Amino acid sequence: MLLIKTSFTVKRLLQNTRRFHASRILKEYDGPGKTTVDIININKTPELSDTKPRTSIKACLPIGFTLSDASLLLGPIAVLNGTFFSWNVGSANDINEETLSLFTVLYPVLDILVLGLETKCEYSRIREIKEILRKHNIKSEISEVQQACGIYNFLANDGRYVAAGLIPPVSEKFIYRRLSIEDPEAKKLIDQ
Repeated sequence: MLLIKTSFTVKRLLQNTRRFHASRILKEYDGPGKTTVDIININKTPELSDTKPRTSIKACLPIGFTLSDASLLLGPIAVLNGTFFSWNVGSANDINEETLSLFTVLYPVLDILVLGLETKCEYSRIREIKEILRKHNIKSEISEVQQACGIYNFLANDGRYVAAGLIPPVSEKFIYRRLSIEDPEAKKLIDQ
């Protein structure tokens, strides 16, 4: 008789446990095509947050570039990970393996190198530059300098490991007209 009562009690206990049991928890889907969301603009830990904003290129001038921190850089520049350097090239014709060596020795290899050339550059010259970069396994984007500044700003703000080589645009009045110190217009430009 005791065995029957015990069996009935155990049976009743198992039935009650089944009532409180939640549905079976399955492991979530981890296969291809799984949708994920990464929130990239919220950093709750201060050590991971970027405390200072990146300096971006604000404008291209015939003599150089203005930056978002209101500084003016004269002449061609090389930009590596937010650091601006003077780049010793005069035009796209001066770009060769030696002048690009600044970008080829970087480790790890750049995600992309953005080159901004003057407005009138021959396509054959662009092909030569791309061949040099391809030899060093560097992906590149070569365009006019105004567009290259925007491309660099976008990629840098996106967090890419990007560098840029930028040659200021030369306006027509500087190409066809030599300015001298005696010229009153030249003095105005220098004094500004």
